[in-house]
Amino acid sequence: MITKATYYILGNGITFEEDEIEISSYLKIRKVSKMSVFELAGLGAQGFKQWSLIEPFCYLKNNFEIISSENESSFGYDILNRAWLLNTLLVLRKKTSINSIALLNQSWNKLKDINNVQANLCDYHVKMLKTESLNELNVGNGDIEWLKKYYENANTLAFKNEKFRYALEVINSWRYCVDVKSAIAILWAAIESIVNVSIEISYRLSLSISSLLYERGDERIQKFKEIKKLYTLRSKVVHGSNLKDSQIEKALVESFELLSELIVFMIEKNKLIKDIDFENAIFK
Repeated sequence: MITKATYYILGNGITFEEDEIEISSYLKIRKVSKMSVFELAGLGAQGFKQWSLIEPFCYLKNNFEIISSENESSFGYDILNRAWLLNTLLVLRKKTSINSIALLNQSWNKLKDINNVQANLCDYHVKMLKTESLNELNVGNGDIEWLKKYYENANTLAFKNEKFRYALEVINSWRYCVDVKSAIAILWAAIESIVNVSIEISYRLSLSISSLLYERGDERIQKFKEIKKLYTLRSKVVHGSNLKDSQIEKALVESFELLSELIVFMIEKNKLIKDIDFENAIFK
């Protein structure tokens, strides 16, 4: 295995016990010790003009870096997109406060010794939508084992399939919308893209998803009813009905969880959901 390059993506918004977590031979998460403003200013002196935007993270706990290495045998997303994918899969696991801030060609733990700086901002947003019921900070053993087991499935699916890639982009980017209504709208755009129905949307979408995710019986019926109810709530939110904040937040949380279920289904089955999968789930 030949490593051609390594980048270190500074992040914040999760906690974990170990100093370093290895997801694969070319992808790790490592804790970052406290940074100083003077060290960041040193990056600025070497050409990283946006260094001052990172200053607030000098005063925060739980900084980390995603270490992404390119190598000859890896397949799928390139070096930086693989780090983005790991960040997104953590959002999928309800770590919705995670924020990838900036990339560097050396470790953020070694800013004092840095030279020949290659740095840039990542998918960094100062403001994010936050919902407490989706905001799980701790990366536990269950998360780590799931990431190790299924990361390559997600990597390959994202590389090959535009529809899956769109769903991933939405499960990450809804957090950056200007308001909750906009977030709900894009979450449902991704759900409807997967299910691909254009008439009798509420009924057919509810039937298709519940049949795909659950075996025949009470659980499927319950899921069918929940999705139909959620779609009605979604429509009221998007079309500006007068709703309580608690109802709007409920629509956001349940919409996120429904899209998450579909994405997880595809990752764990290692396949894109197609029309025939819904038809087989309903009729066979």
